[in-house]
Order: sequence, then structure tokens, then C-alpha cells
Amino acid sequence: MAEQSDIRCAVVMMGPPGGGKTTLARGLAGRGPFVTAEPGTLLEREIRDGMPLGNQIKHFKLAGELVPAEIVKQVLGIELKRAERKHVLFDGFPRSVQQIEMLSQLLNEHGLELCGVLIVDADQQLALQRITGRRICSKCGTLYNVFTQPPKQPDVCDRCGGQLSQRQDDREETVRNRLATYDRETCPAIEYFRQKYPKLVWEESATGTPDQLLERVWKRLERAMTLKPQ
Repeated sequence: MAEQSDIRCAVVMMGPPGGGKTTLARGLAGRGPFVTAEPGTLLEREIRDGMPLGNQIKHFKLAGELVPAEIVKQVLGIELKRAERKHVLFDGFPRSVQQIEMLSQLLNEHGLELCGVLIVDADQQLALQRITGRRICSKCGTLYNVFTQPPKQPDVCDRCGGQLSQRQDDREETVRNRLATYDRETCPAIEYFRQKYPKLVWEESATGTPDQLLERVWKRLERAMTLKPQ
């Protein structure tokens, strides 16, 4: 086994939609040698850029269903190739027991070692507010929330002046379907990690500010892995 300083760590971040995983992952990546692997963002990029898989992905996302494993693995693999020697934060992946095998394959193929499984816990009402209030810039992709982090001008991006919009899969009916899918598909995957990797799993509440959550998780990561870039 390699010395700790040679290990490229992978941290899996799981939790219900709207729990703040993506904001947390981006905050962590801004502090250390991490790259974030966000299936939702990568899949959305396929749709936005008119890529060949975009139409297929759009169908599943609008229905609040899980995108098929082979599509998710393809877009994740492309992103991991760009990571090179950095650690990786998997944001909202795996989302089912079936995707755990895919995770193992990706770790082996890209020389990564599982170093932690973080469960970000949020109640349903908080999740609904965070998702249905979310708006994204059509130009630069900056995220806002009309309830907790609104832009200075309604529907206008502070950074580039682009138009803000709500994604179809962020509407309330679709969000409720996503939460039901989480209970049905993702909770068993979380239980799998708890049983097989009890020393790697820890939970954090999504309550409080994003900065408070970031501080708590950062301190834990400093104990869990080497943060020096290779």
C-alpha cells in the first residue's frame, strides 16, 4: 500500500436533494487540492451543451428518476480524467446500491482510494425550500436561491448579468418525486456503507449556515486524509 502522502483520496457525499452537498463540495474544493465530481451538474451540462446524451438525460431528470448507470459512469469518467493528481469529492454519488459497484470501478480505473463517506442530513421542508428556490445563470452557471441567497436584482446574475432561471427538475412536484426516489434508492446505499465501512462514515446536519457546515467538514477531512497536492 502506498504511503499516506501518495494516496489520492475519494470522499463520497450523500444525503437528500437540497441538503447543501453541492455548495459544501465547492467550498471544500476552494480550500484544498480537490476536484468535485457532481453527476447532476455534469448531466445538466450535457443537456445545456446539446451533447448527444442530452435528450436522454433530460427525459429522466424531468420525471425525477435516476439517470441510467451507464450514462452516469460515462460523464463521471470524463471528469475524473481531468482530476489527475487531485483528491475527488463525489457529490451525490452513488445514488443507489447498484451504483456502488460503478463507484468501485471508477476508483480502480482512476487510482483513487475511498477515504470517507459523509452523510449530509436535511429534513424534507428544508430540502424543498433549497431546491424550489434555486436559480441558475444561463451564461456562467452561478447558483442562487431566492430564499437564502438571492441575487441583487431579481432574475439577474450578479457576476455576469445573465438571465436566471429555474430548472424544470427543481419544480415542487418533481422535487417531491426526487425525495421519494431518494428514500427508495439512496437510503439503502447509505445503509450499505454504514455496514461495510463503519469507520469511514460520518453524519453532519444541514442546519446552520453553509459556512458553519463547511468548517465542521473541513476539520474532519483534515483528520481523514492528506490535503497536500501531489
